[in-house]
This record gives sequence, C-alpha cells and structure tokens, in this order.
Amino acid sequence: MTTRLPRLNLIGAGRLGRSLARLWHRAGVLEIGLVCDIATDVAADAVRFIGAGTAATTTPSVPAAFTLIATRDDAIRAAAVTLANSGILRSGDIVFHCSGALTADVLSVARARDAMVASVHPMRAFADPAAATQAFAGTVCASEGDASAVAALAPLFEAIGGRRIDIAPQHKLLYHAGAVMACNHLVALMEGAVQCLEHAGLPRDDAWRALRPLVDGTLAAIDHAGTQKALTGPLARGDRETVRAECAATAALDPDIGRAYAALSALALHLTPAGHPISRSDLGLD
Repeated sequence: MTTRLPRLNLIGAGRLGRSLARLWHRAGVLEIGLVCDIATDVAADAVRFIGAGTAATTTPSVPAAFTLIATRDDAIRAAAVTLANSGILRSGDIVFHCSGALTADVLSVARARDAMVASVHPMRAFADPAAATQAFAGTVCASEGDASAVAALAPLFEAIGGRRIDIAPQHKLLYHAGAVMACNHLVALMEGAVQCLEHAGLPRDDAWRALRPLVDGTLAAIDHAGTQKALTGPLARGDRETVRAECAATAALDPDIGRAYAALSALALHLTPAGHPISRSDLGLD
C-alpha cells in the first residue's frame, strides 16, 4: 500500500516559493498541490518550473498539511487573513513563511483557526531559481514559531540539504539585516565600485573582470583569517591623505557613492587597533 505524501499549497509563486517547491517535489517529501499567484502567467510558469502542482489565481480551495506563504513581506499578513477566512484550515495544519525579517506571529490569524505557524528563512539568494536549487545544499535555514510546526518542518528542510538553526523572534530583524548587508548591499557596493572604475576609463565589463579576483581574494582571506586580518588598503595602512582624497573623489562622482565610501570606512575603523591615525573626522563624518 502506497502512503500518500503530505500536500503543500503555495501562495506566492515567485523565485523563493517555486525554488523550495521544486526541491521538495524532487526530494519526494511533499505532494505539490495548488500554486497560487495573482498573476496567471506567473503561477503557470511556476508549475512548469516545479514540475508539479496546479496553477491558481485565488487562495487555495483545497486543504493541505503545509501552506507556504511566499509573497513579499508586506503581503504576508493579508494572505494569512484570506487563508484563515477561506475555511479550509484544519486543526494541526501548518502555515509558514520564509521572510527573514518577520516572525511567525504575523500568521497569528491562522493560529486562531487551530493551525500551527512558523517561519523558516533560508539564507540564500534566489535571483536565479535554477541555480539556487542546484546550490541549496548546506544553506542555513533559521526557524522559529510554534514548536510542533518547527519540528514538522525540520525534516522537510533537511531533506533538501538545509542546515536548520533556531532564531529568537526578537533577533530576526538584526539577523536579516546582516544577511541583507552581505547579499543585497554587496550588489549595490559592487555597482558603486564598477562605476568608479568606469569613470576612471575602464569599460563596464572590463571593470567587473578587474574587480572579481579582488572580491574573491577578499572573501578567501576572511574565510582563512577573519575580518580583522583580512582588512587591507589605505585605511588599514593609516594613509590619511589617500583616504581623505578618495572620500572627496567619490563624493564628487556621486554623493551616494561618496557617503557609502565614508560610511564603510567608518565601519572598517572598528577593525583597526587603538591609536589608529585615521578618525571619523578624516572621513567627513564629524
């Protein structure tokens, strides 16, 4: 006798939701049920990517043991309200989201319908879902919420290679801010660096090719020795006049790039020893 897999309904068929659904489908741990999105073409495309499920544009009309709300953060609460009001939630069903910043309490309306709620945030970028699914093994997945829901979700994430950790709800904003700085802000930082090299005369593609080994080497140095020992350059050496001149040059190019240069230099000062010759005033911050 074949045991039927628990069903997953997906609300929000964007990059993260479709990536996780594809991984669970391929791992054979969940039956993919309804794949819901307000955009018909997005839902249909997600079903093709996942390789299973039924596209829908409304809130799920068929119950599921697990419902993942994978909308943007500011739509999660409303999606949970709509789901709770649909009447399909059963006692013991699990409703969860994958926001890094919001806690499981944003789903409290589902809890009031006797469902269990949780949040699990995979610390991975999903800009390219195909690449993200291939590289998912080893991804840290920070979870919190109702203990029974967290326990039920743990084997699902472990089955696709996730490394589950617990996160205290009150710490989620700082946890997610750290992830944003390392991922999203890194993209913005690279754009600023590319623009500096472009204005120095390098074609954009050549600028990135020049920067890429520098970035890779820096990450390798952090892996090997930690952030303090990996810090190099004019600020680490104490070259005050160079730092001052580059603050002025970047500000003249673009005020936002100038502010980023100064702010990141100030943060880098935290990695320097006491008595360092460069101060915040050299960065134009005091």
